[in-house]
Amino acid sequence: MSEKISVQPSEKRISRALIYGPTAEEVEKMRQSLPLIDDCVDEFTDLKTAKQAILTGRYSIVLACYTSLNPEVKSLLDLARNTPGCVQSICVAQEPSSVVMAHVWDVGKNHLFTKSKSEVDDLTIPLHAMFSDRSPAKWFSNLQSEFQRVRRYNEESGNNIVLIIGAQGTAKYTVAQIGHLHSDRKRAPFVFVNCKLPERHHQLLWDDKDKGFFTNNINAIMENADHGTLYFHEIDHLDIEAQEILADILMNGKYTMSDGKGRTVFSGLIICSMRHSFEEGIENGIISRKLIQVISRNILKMPSLNEFHDDIPTLARELTEHYCMSQGKDVKSLSSKAMQIIMDHVWTRNIRELFKTIKDAINITTGKRISDWKTQARMTP
Repeated sequence: MSEKISVQPSEKRISRALIYGPTAEEVEKMRQSLPLIDDCVDEFTDLKTAKQAILTGRYSIVLACYTSLNPEVKSLLDLARNTPGCVQSICVAQEPSSVVMAHVWDVGKNHLFTKSKSEVDDLTIPLHAMFSDRSPAKWFSNLQSEFQRVRRYNEESGNNIVLIIGAQGTAKYTVAQIGHLHSDRKRAPFVFVNCKLPERHHQLLWDDKDKGFFTNNINAIMENADHGTLYFHEIDHLDIEAQEILADILMNGKYTMSDGKGRTVFSGLIICSMRHSFEEGIENGIISRKLIQVISRNILKMPSLNEFHDDIPTLARELTEHYCMSQGKDVKSLSSKAMQIIMDHVWTRNIRELFKTIKDAINITTGKRISDWKTQARMTP
């Protein structure tokens, strides 16, 4: 849908319209929204060429597709506004935001979850843009092949449970959101269930009443997430007894509705994540065998930066570029010294730590170049 954002009335007859979009499909959608005959429209999917065309002064209307994932289009709109000529009307076709608003449920010391807030994960925008643009980094090609394999299995088997295994900071949460965005569930809720307590706790002695409370709690969460995506973050942090109860609920695939109308099948995708391998979890007594049997049919393994060390410069540059664009900032470059510091650092918290370092450096850099000391100052020791 197009929203006219500035109009300068004129007696002058419309000469031509310029339409810009990142894909031919987006251009076609915008063309259909304008009552213009075909020979009055020029279409562009290359931003640089579209800017050069505006400078010719041939266009009365400029229509562009602008979303949070292609904020560079703002420069084209600014050019259309500020270039002397015959541009009379500037329109923006804005697609729904490609950012996931996650509804967060946090676990408390009583082992019950409470709906606490809604949040946006800053890492989703740059990683989703890189995912969609097919980044050349091998880290990404590995992740994309895993992603497509998991999706095919779900579609072919009808299974609605995915398990993501990866070390701390490998963006398990972010990949769950990207999966949500690339599905027909994207307009339904994304529910983030944080299974990790902020501090260590003692094992709870569960009685029938506690089990009933926990079951009702999970029913409420499943109802909140129905038709969307239900993501259990680091599910191996739950008490073993809670994992056993959850395994039974997920195996059954149904939840009890709050309106008293009985039980219904959960219609959506369930994603669970954990850091530990099955062997480690069982050996350390922190993972339920029953839960593993339920959630381990379709596993996505997240790559660590240690496995793809040579990709770090490419990832750093692309994270910098896409984060700057998403925030409406001039794209900054990394100095050679800053890049060397990034290469020498051991990223124990993986791509999320790399992104936080870059984001902090961008936000304290006033110029167009991130220097070595600003990068180093923001690194976690």
